[in-house]
Amino acid sequence: MKKNKKLFSWDFHGTLEQGTEVGFAEILKQLAREFEVEREIDLTEVRQLFGTSMQNYLKHFFPEVNKSTHTKMLGRVPNIQTKDQITAYLSPAPYAIEVLEKIKGTGHTNIIVSNSSPKHIGKFIEIIEIGHLIDKIFAIDRHFSKVTIDPILAKAQAIRKYAADNGFDQVIVIGDRKTDIDAGRMVGAITVQYIKRDFPIDLTDADYKIKNLREVLRLI
Repeated sequence: MKKNKKLFSWDFHGTLEQGTEVGFAEILKQLAREFEVEREIDLTEVRQLFGTSMQNYLKHFFPEVNKSTHTKMLGRVPNIQTKDQITAYLSPAPYAIEVLEKIKGTGHTNIIVSNSSPKHIGKFIEIIEIGHLIDKIFAIDRHFSKVTIDPILAKAQAIRKYAADNGFDQVIVIGDRKTDIDAGRMVGAITVQYIKRDFPIDLTDADYKIKNLREVLRLI
């Protein structure tokens, strides 16, 4: 058995991938056309909300429409966000594949803990071709869930249980949002905040703040 087994727990959107928000801006534009709502969709504004739930996106961009219309809009999103639509905008984050490969190659473990639905996250991971580098995917669906989910607690519970069940000596949590870092701190992990240009920066108490994913390799 490998000594000093390390678990690297990754956020997905905004951390291991890039381009999701560009594709989602196009989805919002299509929803505005379909539901005949006059609303300019600006990419900078979309990025300001990155990481929030889909319901919150719809409430923000279309505050004048009623709850029933919001529900119909939400139902349209999976139909618009096809594999071809995602592929047009999505790619791995810079150095993501290299970093995941080196972690796995040294005998450590990568998992993904995401706020997306299982079907949704599976599709995205397949498109950027990193599934073979990930040992487990936890999909905590905030977007289509009918109940309110605390993303910090839900992520922390998933990480804590997987780490305990598999006997890891150390946990490293990597993400771009405060919820990722707070979940990591809740389980006593080393926390790494990935900061990206053109995105708002959450204020966190992360142990490390990086602008290049290769800096994670210092923790192997």
